[in-house]
Amino acid sequence: MAAVTLSLADACGDLVVLCASARLARHLRTAHGRAQAARGLDRWPALATATVSQWLGRIVSDAVLAGEIPLDAARRVALNPAQERLLWERAIGAADSGAPEEALFDREGLAQAAAEANELAAGWGLRPEAAPQGEETRAFLHWREAFRALLDAGGWLEPVRHLEWQIGCIARGAGRLPARIAFAGFDRIHPQEARLMEALATRGVEVLELALTRDAPAAAVAVAFPDVRAECRAAAAWAARRLAADPQARLAIVAPDLGSLRPLLAAALDEALHPAAFDPARAEMPRRYDFSLGTPLARAPLAETALALLALAGRPRRVELARLGELLHRPYWATEEEADARDRLDARLRETLAPETTLERVLRLARRLAARGLALPRTLTVLDGLVQAAAAQPAKQLPSQWARAFAALAAAAGWPGDRGLSSVEWQARHAFAETLDALAQFDGLLGRIAYGEALGRLQRLCAERIFQPEAEGEPAVLVMGLLEAAAEPLDAVWVLGMNDQAWPPPARPNPLLPAELQRRVGAPNASAEVQAEFAATLQRRLLHSAPTAVFSWARTEGGRELRPSPLIAGLPPAAEGEFAAPAGLAEGLAGSGELVRLDDNRAPPVAPGERVRGGTGLLRAQALCPAWAFYQYRLGARALGEPVTGLDPAARGTLLHGVLEHFWRGRGSADLAAFDEAALADALGAAADAAIAAFDRSREEAMAPRFAALEKERLLRLAALWLGFERGRPVPFRVVACEQAVDIEIEGIAVHLVVDRIDELADGRHLVIDYKTAAAVSAKSWADSRIAEPQLPVYAGLAAAGETAGVAFAQVRSEKCAFVGIAAEGGLLPGVAGIGDDKARKLFPAIAGWDALLDHWRCSIAEIAREVRDGVAAAIVNDEKDLAWCEVTPLLRLAEARAQREETAP
Repeated sequence: MAAVTLSLADACGDLVVLCASARLARHLRTAHGRAQAARGLDRWPALATATVSQWLGRIVSDAVLAGEIPLDAARRVALNPAQERLLWERAIGAADSGAPEEALFDREGLAQAAAEANELAAGWGLRPEAAPQGEETRAFLHWREAFRALLDAGGWLEPVRHLEWQIGCIARGAGRLPARIAFAGFDRIHPQEARLMEALATRGVEVLELALTRDAPAAAVAVAFPDVRAECRAAAAWAARRLAADPQARLAIVAPDLGSLRPLLAAALDEALHPAAFDPARAEMPRRYDFSLGTPLARAPLAETALALLALAGRPRRVELARLGELLHRPYWATEEEADARDRLDARLRETLAPETTLERVLRLARRLAARGLALPRTLTVLDGLVQAAAAQPAKQLPSQWARAFAALAAAAGWPGDRGLSSVEWQARHAFAETLDALAQFDGLLGRIAYGEALGRLQRLCAERIFQPEAEGEPAVLVMGLLEAAAEPLDAVWVLGMNDQAWPPPARPNPLLPAELQRRVGAPNASAEVQAEFAATLQRRLLHSAPTAVFSWARTEGGRELRPSPLIAGLPPAAEGEFAAPAGLAEGLAGSGELVRLDDNRAPPVAPGERVRGGTGLLRAQALCPAWAFYQYRLGARALGEPVTGLDPAARGTLLHGVLEHFWRGRGSADLAAFDEAALADALGAAADAAIAAFDRSREEAMAPRFAALEKERLLRLAALWLGFERGRPVPFRVVACEQAVDIEIEGIAVHLVVDRIDELADGRHLVIDYKTAAAVSAKSWADSRIAEPQLPVYAGLAAAGETAGVAFAQVRSEKCAFVGIAAEGGLLPGVAGIGDDKARKLFPAIAGWDALLDHWRCSIAEIAREVRDGVAAAIVNDEKDLAWCEVTPLLRLAEARAQREETAP
């Protein structure tokens, strides 16, 4: 760096400031204006700032136009980093074509490593070809040869050699140079930057360093926190306190790994400085803080929507339902007026279609739903038009033509929506348009390509482009990475993440170059010594950036103990409790006034005329957890379905029910015994056909013929196993009802139930059977006051038209067929004990006989129904395993209950 330094206040006249980053260049112009205003000036020339590459590009272009550089010398076009990586991918593919291990390569990752190795070698003057070489270096040299051949054939230069050529032009006298040039924000001088300084000085330019720090070091302290979250919250609370004491203060929060900490820091800063931002309607309100590091443009909702629309248009025959659902929820296409209808469409799609489907099936279902009243006219028109417009595109065209086509397709889909855009959304739209322009620059490298390749290239460009919306006004808190420099001295700085595994950062030499060669020149990341020296340089700059500084570290991360960095070992510890993390927003609101306790274990009683749906499912939920019954059955909350490939267990169970229903209608044990093997197969085949036909009629789409044939085979095997088991029943029977619907009222609650099957014995008594295909089937809760499986007890105790002699689950599985239940006496069903048997007395120790059991069921179920009627809705769960089929578990506050139990445990 130049020995002569210059302050920002003295920067004026013909001075040009070359900055380490474009962000610093912008902020320096603003800071310079403040400094001039502080001196009492009312007007001043703007400070000329630029990055090195921006400034060299202007100077050399002007020199070419002025004839100072021959056109032949300037004929080679500079590639941007994305174009360079693409050329490396092609070079690696061409060099290794036919190699057996080629398919295992991560070509994109290799291209990135090769570009970094090439930049190191060219920029730092490394000659790997003259050093001892390992296999990786030999491969790199082979790729570089192919890469340079492609460059020469296309008339291109990669960025590092183009920069070297520009510096050479300056050294040879090209370009009109200012009298003074100051460098700002360079913690480490790259050899090419050093050569530029030397060339400028040789041509008589006064080379300066712009001082961005204070002369005196900060009063610094070190402080530890339990974990990273507490560390972030403490830093945010510190910023809030400093700004409360001095609203004009300029602060910085600095982190080595800002990318991973950004979500935690943003939430902590919003909680401390902008609690109103947690209101979704104010999510984009102006902030008093600003991050130097953005997020990939591909993750900006507006750009993400555009990419999703283009992906849908390009692959209408292979639509992932999860991604389509995300698109349906987004507001940036078609019309926002249909948002509710699109949400309902997504819910129906989840219940009906497979995880991977076609857009034609989606549109067919959507049109049927629209005919039933679901208002989706604009959405359907857009999707139809989008697919047709994409299909009308040529099979292959240039990237620039695809860029125009993609813009037109997005516009045809109504992107970016029909409402006004916020500032952040407008900037995202502009950034996406610029990325389409970047795609157009690949014509010479890619030639004519297909839709999928063009879209894939656009997706990569959006993933690589960092999108950081410009803050409104001048933020009071700068949130920066360690390599970022503030444009002027600050009032205070907090440095996070000072743990030994992160600071100094570990060495990371490029794997394609000899490590010793990198260490010898002190290349970035080459060794622990290089990293320690660079970290010390950055830390000195931070210590001189403000009058006070806090360096913090976390004691644990993910259950792993951490240690402080040795670089902060000499700092004095902060006073006890000086930087303690404050209570969170929720705790603060709870303590801000008189606390009102609400007893939420009671819901409003069932009103006269109110119909509570749910049948025995409602009673089961009430028995297991009253809050479950209230949320799901009275309020109607339910989980969104998850699409499955083929049929889910419930659908498979429905089909089996259908086969057995169609087989048993009008038949009994005598009919089953009379069937020979062929006749039984015919009867089962007819029952399976009838069940599948009825199942298909109940669905939006019938099963595919091949899938239906496979499902029929499964049903026939399982039904045959079951009927073979039923042939061993000890007493004759006749099936008198299948899938019988019954409506009864219990304590004012209307209950609808469907009984799978009722068998009549020779003496006229009934056996009530409920088919189950689950692996675990139990009747243990029938002895409890809160019956978890109430369907059979409800029918036997409250709804049976005749005398019931027994109830049982019929467990129908390929690996096990069994009856699980209880009967008035033993011997009525295989494996089912009578109420007076020893086996039954263990399950029902307090119940004397069959009539007493029926009375127990009537009383227990009536009590549960009274709870529903009276609004009992406490979130009480005896065993969380009972909630396997609960659709409202997020509402039951299970985590809070567990935390309370842990706090009160001895």
